[in-house]
Amino acid sequence: MQAKFWRILIIGIPILLFLIYLLSVLGLGRVFLHCPPHCAGVRFDGQELGGADYSDVTLSRASFVGAHLQAANFDGADLYFANFQDADLRYTDLRRANLRAALLIGTNLQDADLRGAVLAGARMQKAILTGADLRGLDLSTVTLDRADLHGAVIDGTTVLRPKWRTVWEIVNEGGNGQNLAAMDLQNAYLVGANLAGADLGRARLQNADLAGADLTGARLDLAVLHQTYIDDTTQIGDKWRLVWDIVNHAQRGRSLAGVDLFRANLTGAVLYGADLQNANLAGADLTKADLRQAHLSGANLRDAELRDASLRESVLTGTDLTGANLEGADLTGADLHGLIWDASTTVADKWRLGWKIVNEGGANLDLSGRYLSYVNLAGADLSGANLQGANLQGANLEDANLAGADLTDAILVAARLVDADLSGAQLDGVQWGQANLEGARLPKGFELR
Repeated sequence: MQAKFWRILIIGIPILLFLIYLLSVLGLGRVFLHCPPHCAGVRFDGQELGGADYSDVTLSRASFVGAHLQAANFDGADLYFANFQDADLRYTDLRRANLRAALLIGTNLQDADLRGAVLAGARMQKAILTGADLRGLDLSTVTLDRADLHGAVIDGTTVLRPKWRTVWEIVNEGGNGQNLAAMDLQNAYLVGANLAGADLGRARLQNADLAGADLTGARLDLAVLHQTYIDDTTQIGDKWRLVWDIVNHAQRGRSLAGVDLFRANLTGAVLYGADLQNANLAGADLTKADLRQAHLSGANLRDAELRDASLRESVLTGTDLTGANLEGADLTGADLHGLIWDASTTVADKWRLGWKIVNEGGANLDLSGRYLSYVNLAGADLSGANLQGANLQGANLEDANLAGADLTDAILVAARLVDADLSGAQLDGVQWGQANLEGARLPKGFELR
């Protein structure tokens, strides 16, 4: 009999504990735990709980996702890590509540009273705080990305990071004519904000919501507009709307001839095959921009930032790159004829040398051992040049004059030598792998091996 009792006990206790756990997960734990006051971990998702009294109740880790809690009383409640995502907490009393690490994402807290609450580490992304009483709160560690601060009540004792205090000031007191240069406004909710005439030069506006905002006459030189939200009601100059469109909507072959993009932030912009002839891109930031096969003839790129940009096979005839930074830029196959730059232009030595050859000539130059891989030298005069051991891998030498040049041990792997003149050239030890010699004139008796 005793053995049977112990068997029942050994088997029964785990089953009972599992049933209690299952009931708590299903939100029925309060039947056994007497909720309230002990409601930790209980699920109230989607429930109609308007006016409910949870004052001083333990609700840590409880879930209220999508629940309707208008005018509920949470005064002094323990809401540590409670989940109120998308819940309706309008007019609720949250005074003295412990909301540490609480999830208030998308929560409607209109006219809620949070005085004396503890919100350390709380997440309030996209929360509606219109009319919410935030006086005396420490919000320094609260996530307020895209939170609506219109009409939120704060005072000198409210601890806010400078960024969010600035956002509050903009949406409640106006930012028109303000100096907001280089300001971090990422993820700010600026719907309907008055920013007319404001200086937003170099401001970071990624993921900011500017729907209906007034940016008439605002300065946006080099401002970051990537993933910024604007709509048809946003008042913004045509130039800056175009910049916004370029950086947010990748499109090949854009027609942008003659447009004014002076000091525009076009970081990472896709301008593949774009027609940018005579465009004004002076001082623009084109870091990591895709300008492959772009037509930039006559474009003004003075002092532009082109670090790590791709200009492969682009047309740069008459393009002004004086003072531009092309550190790490890829000019493979780019047409360098008539390109304008000077010593103030930062560019790799091989591109500068390629430019010198196609624009000033390379006849009889000593280019032994020089690195000119993938440089566009089409039509260049390299007659009699010393190119011993030069690296011309992938270079475009179509119709180039290499008559009498010394190419001993040069690397011409994958080079394009269509219709090139190689008559009288010294070709001992040249590496030819996959070179295109269609129509090329070779020295008498020379046989390609």
